[in-house]
Amino acid sequence: MTRYVSMSGVVTLMVTSAVCQQATNQVLDDIVDMLATETPADEGVKILLPPVANPLAIARIDKRMFGVIPNHRAEQEMAEYKPLKTWEKFKLAERDTFDWPNFPLMAAFALQTQISQKGWHGAGMGRSFAEYYARSFADALIGNYVTEALVPSLLHEDPRFFRSGVGPAWKRAYKAARQVVVTRSENGHERFNFSEVLGNTAVVAVTSIYYPDSRRLGPGATRVGLQIGNDVISNLLTEFWPDVRRHLEPRLHRRPVKD
Repeated sequence: MTRYVSMSGVVTLMVTSAVCQQATNQVLDDIVDMLATETPADEGVKILLPPVANPLAIARIDKRMFGVIPNHRAEQEMAEYKPLKTWEKFKLAERDTFDWPNFPLMAAFALQTQISQKGWHGAGMGRSFAEYYARSFADALIGNYVTEALVPSLLHEDPRFFRSGVGPAWKRAYKAARQVVVTRSENGHERFNFSEVLGNTAVVAVTSIYYPDSRRLGPGATRVGLQIGNDVISNLLTEFWPDVRRHLEPRLHRRPVKD
């Protein structure tokens, strides 16, 4: 049997075939492009997980220990060390000296020193207290600016204390105490802490103007040793106080259970 096909049907068939061929070529091109940009096999399978917070990044350093004692030189240990500029060291000393809790604290120290050394003197109490208060303020002013700004700037050392916050307690205590004699230079390398030792020696020498006993070698060396010991205690308190506070806060904010 002979079949007759119209010219319009032939044209329709040719157009349909061309469209299908073009679509097939497009799909093949897309597959080739996808394979070309595929991650190499040796990289393995990557599993996307929720980001985990870095405990060092979220740790909060108390700039006032116990909410009262200024401690602006404390910083959290940083993954990438960034040195302080000279003006930042002076700003650090300014904050540790003129932060408002210092003024009632210095009044308490002055009163304690006056009572322990000379007792009460009736009418002369106010004048003597003002003298002791001036000495306490001068101690803080000279001590902070010499050990946190002047000497570190001259010797290119970092006056900050870096809190670890992780690891066994003994190791953290060792690292905290060690920073009194070992510090970082501005290039990030560790070195002997000249700012601590020489700085406190200079402070004792300057303050001997109104502490005559410090002019002798024995009492002067004792004052230097006491100041360095105080800085060791400060480092230990800075290291562990956030842990103590974290354990105390749930108990302090615990609401009583109603019957």
